[in-house]
Amino acid sequence: MDEIKRKLELIDQQLTGSSYHRQIISTAPLVFVAAGLIVGIVAQNAFNLPVIAWLGLLTIFAAAAVVSFLNWKSEIGNWKFAYLAFACFFCLGGVRLTGYYQPASNDVRNLIGDERKLATIRGEILTEPRVNKNEQWVFAKFTHNDPSSSFYLKLNEAETTTGWAKVTGIIRVQVDEPVLDLKTGDYVLIFCWLDKFKGPHNPGQFDIAEYMKRNNVFVAASVKSRDSIELLKENSSGIFTTVQGKLKKIANEAMLGDSPVQEQSQALLAALLLGYRTDIDAATNEAFRQTGLFHFISLSGMNFAILVGIIWWLCKATGLMKPARAAVSMVAAVIFLLVVPPNAPAMRAGVMCTVFCASFFFRRQSNPLNSLSMAAIILLLIKPTELFEVSWQLSFAAVLGIILFTDRIANFLSEKIAGLLPVLKFGRFLSEAMAISFAACLTSSGILLYHFYTINYLTWLWTILVSPLITIISVIGYLKIIIALVLPTIANFLGIIANVLSDWLIRIVKLFAGWHISEVLIGSVPLIVIILYYGFIFFAAYVRINRPLLKKAIVTVMFSAIILFLGVSKCQRVYRDNLIVTA
Repeated sequence: MDEIKRKLELIDQQLTGSSYHRQIISTAPLVFVAAGLIVGIVAQNAFNLPVIAWLGLLTIFAAAAVVSFLNWKSEIGNWKFAYLAFACFFCLGGVRLTGYYQPASNDVRNLIGDERKLATIRGEILTEPRVNKNEQWVFAKFTHNDPSSSFYLKLNEAETTTGWAKVTGIIRVQVDEPVLDLKTGDYVLIFCWLDKFKGPHNPGQFDIAEYMKRNNVFVAASVKSRDSIELLKENSSGIFTTVQGKLKKIANEAMLGDSPVQEQSQALLAALLLGYRTDIDAATNEAFRQTGLFHFISLSGMNFAILVGIIWWLCKATGLMKPARAAVSMVAAVIFLLVVPPNAPAMRAGVMCTVFCASFFFRRQSNPLNSLSMAAIILLLIKPTELFEVSWQLSFAAVLGIILFTDRIANFLSEKIAGLLPVLKFGRFLSEAMAISFAACLTSSGILLYHFYTINYLTWLWTILVSPLITIISVIGYLKIIIALVLPTIANFLGIIANVLSDWLIRIVKLFAGWHISEVLIGSVPLIVIILYYGFIFFAAYVRINRPLLKKAIVTVMFSAIILFLGVSKCQRVYRDNLIVTA
């Protein structure tokens, strides 16, 4: 019956292949809203238009949308209203990015020139001070071994010749020694040097100024020692930060107990379960990067799926109905977001989880593509520059790939596996697992190539091999955190099992990385090649041509052009007779 059902689904896809546009409008209309917002942000970032121009266009398109809504005519009104929504949010994207970068008159960036200034400032610590051990800093025979600390500070006042004056803005504070006694919410006075971030000095160097600009941070504070920081008031930020701090403390103690992180297995658990990667050593971190498995320690949607799945199962075991289970799961998702770092994958998964749970209240079936669009809209309205962050792009690209390509790849693989392995009853399950992994890698590969110049062509395979182990570790770890408050003895036993499995995971990933077959370094690739790559995969999957041979020929030409360009680029950079070094 499963094979018959799969064939019927495939026939339905082929029959509706020409109406993808109509399907998106009727089932996932927020795609047009999200696409308009994204294009508007990109356009404003590229052309820097005045806000009055955006507001004028927004007024015109909004008026047209109102008229279209009043003169609604079935299907014609649907597509017309969808594109007017695209146009309105296109303008809104430009307005939002302009407003995001608009500083107040007393913003600190307006008070600092090209030369650094000695200053005395007061403000509230926004992030937990992070100790940087500088283990990877090596230049010739010199090593930088002294640990330092860094955190973000929300400015409140600065001392002037006439007294204290109100100053706004967020700055990054760098202290030349460890800071262990300060925490988020503390109100402090700092004696420091203030200076604007500088651009790269050498070709190819990381542009710290551009990166900080996307976070709306333009000024850095340099502090010589901890003695230059005076604590004026503890936890001045209010009840929200207090509750969040207590939740983080409870989660950490439930996961690790009273002992600090000492072993790499514990550090990996902290990364897998709560997204805290600071204690992972360089060798383990590099092994996950080389194999393309870094997404597992970046707190992705898999964590939310496992945690909410556990909560859902526990609620079901107690006899709760689906709406009640959804409400409890939503509360658990909110608490989880307060505990983990606020990165793009976690926030995206949190929004999608909330939308999925909310669908039970309205007795509606949620659409994954619509939920993903909702997550993009919310996150970009909060912080539009997230669009240019690699983590945001990879997170949304991977999920989009899973939504769009999993079924097509699974149908293809199911036919092949059914013929090769007819005795295996789990052939369909295996093909779906491979399809999910391959679809995510397919849509994230172009972004990885553009930003990191590499192709991790075996990531899909390593993902399939380690996913069962990571799932078991995550389930045991989250169960330990949940029951630690009521059954500490059982929680400690689960912790021992999780640590052992985590150590096995590290060994396996390092083994894969030690083979040095996981990635191919290509080098810098023009954006047009990345666009051609994504055009190729969408054309191959969704464009229907009555002549199959013609489509195969076009796909072959596009694929050959991409491989040829990458191969030539690789050869030119490996076999060359000149070398230019700028230092």
